[in-house]
Amino acid sequence: MPVPDSRQLGAILIDIGVLRQGQLQAVLAEQRRSGGKLGTLLLDREAVSAVDLAHALAIQKGLDFLPDESLVPEAEALGLLDAGTARAFGALPLGLSEGHLRVAVGDPDVLPLLGDLESLTGYPVIAVMASEAGLAQAVEKAYEAKAKEVASEQSDAAEAAPIVRLLESLLMRAVRDGAADIHFEPYHGDFRIRMRVDGVLYEVDPPPAHLAIAIVSRIKVLANLDISETRLPQDGRIELVVDGRPIDFRVSTVPTQGGESVVLRVLDRQSLRLDLSRLGLGSSEEAQLMEFIGRPHGIVLVTGPTGSGKTTTLYSLLQQVNTAERKILTVEDPVEYDLDGIVQIPVNDDIGVTYGRVLRTMLRQDPDIILIGEIRDPETAQIAVEAALTGHLVLSTLHTNDAPSTVTRMVDLGVEPFLLAATMEGIVAQRLLRCICSECGESVPASEDQIKRLDLSSNEAFFRGKGCDTCHFTGYAGRTAIYELLPLDESLKEQFLQNPSTLALRAMARERKMTTLHERAMALARAGKTTLDEVIRETQAD
Repeated sequence: MPVPDSRQLGAILIDIGVLRQGQLQAVLAEQRRSGGKLGTLLLDREAVSAVDLAHALAIQKGLDFLPDESLVPEAEALGLLDAGTARAFGALPLGLSEGHLRVAVGDPDVLPLLGDLESLTGYPVIAVMASEAGLAQAVEKAYEAKAKEVASEQSDAAEAAPIVRLLESLLMRAVRDGAADIHFEPYHGDFRIRMRVDGVLYEVDPPPAHLAIAIVSRIKVLANLDISETRLPQDGRIELVVDGRPIDFRVSTVPTQGGESVVLRVLDRQSLRLDLSRLGLGSSEEAQLMEFIGRPHGIVLVTGPTGSGKTTTLYSLLQQVNTAERKILTVEDPVEYDLDGIVQIPVNDDIGVTYGRVLRTMLRQDPDIILIGEIRDPETAQIAVEAALTGHLVLSTLHTNDAPSTVTRMVDLGVEPFLLAATMEGIVAQRLLRCICSECGESVPASEDQIKRLDLSSNEAFFRGKGCDTCHFTGYAGRTAIYELLPLDESLKEQFLQNPSTLALRAMARERKMTTLHERAMALARAGKTTLDEVIRETQAD
């Protein structure tokens, strides 16, 4: 087998007789001026052919070189790698020999990634070099021929490699369990997979740790991410049909000490029920929300922590006013669900499509209603106020603990109190509480700690779930929302003109009989719908 050659690429090309010294010096001078790879510059100037360059690279790397006509794979080898992965790697499996897989590559930068191919195929890999263009043509030709051999009625699952089938089963389980997120977490010598169901993570039986790289690579291929880039975070999207339903998976990868950690956000379009009556609101609360969004202009904010259902509430509100007479625009990061009849614009900071830039453009699109995915900085807050002052209804989210603290947060973002008084119409704070499993619920007395923390009487009975197969032994199944609504009347606005502190606003809200998140949570606990532990977990700080 050839051994690596330590000479520079140009010297090798001269030695095999395909490049002259004068040509090399001219291209090297250009490289010093403009940068770039020597091989690319040589090809651009047509100083060498792609085949000659690949031959020289093979000598430099100590690899055998195959001409284009020899890139003919054996069926057994081709079946070890699916077409998408072969294209992503720029590699073609050629054949099996003495327990090794022979693979052709067209780019030497792929060589450090051969360990991933070994994980995917289950065989140690021996690389050979080919021209990049010739290899790309051979890959397309080989997999096109293979596809024609497979009868159209045969399912993809039957033809899929074990890694493909394993990932498909995990995604199917997540959708059927109603998971919001799937976490793939590699560690040194370990691999953990967790799913977030009803706001809480639980661990599933993981595959062997040595399959972590293969599974992550498969996810990246499906999401059209750069499979060779493992040092930088990446974001993508996968669209699949699971149980006959279209499902989107939003993909996020980050490099860690143990490998690439991947989180998939599950976006099930059919499970999103954008109906205000399904949000768990009382009739008076629903009427109050309708009054908020019936205003011709102003700002309505929905607040709460990440994962508390703010986006669902906002989308449900938009559906109530989504008529032919109104132009509705949204700017979101990212757009989670497509809404018919509404213009939705995704933020992309990488190319300068920021909240601020999009919002200023949106104001020239003649909207009646604007949804801002999140007010996250002074610029966004200021533009939201400007939009409301110029006759638009603005809906958005903010991260605060309760409704009264929202005003203080807006002031902290640099909005003058008098501008808030002129634009703010209403605030909705919300949480999601896990519901007790209907299959294993039982009556239990409150513990001493719960009595003390929640100021309960000692003889009160509450409920909990014992845990069963239905609820994965968590005692919970599903979630319900609780709300805190604060309409901003003239006296409240006068108050935050004088003193926009959270304590002062909360006191005035209580005078107006505002039902707090904690009070609503306790009402659900006394009705047997949730547990005292959930009340403490979600509302004790309030």
